[in-house]
Amino acid sequence: MWLLALRKVYEAEVAETTAIIDTFLQKSVGVADHDNFMKTLKLNFDKMIHAKSAIAELDKLGEQSIKDKKDKK
Repeated sequence: MWLLALRKVYEAEVAETTAIIDTFLQKSVGVADHDNFMKTLKLNFDKMIHAKSAIAELDKLGEQSIKDKKDKK
């Protein structure tokens, strides 16, 4: 249950960072004057990649847990 909750946290982080990146790239008129455009873009991209990687690792843990339970039977 805790791993599922953690996965949801990372899914929300992916959604949030994707929305921020999309806004920066598609509505650049409003953010073009943003002083730290590249820094903000990189920060959110890095957060998104980390969250996606964490989701993949959580999925591996889940698969391994299922396999371990089957092996015990």
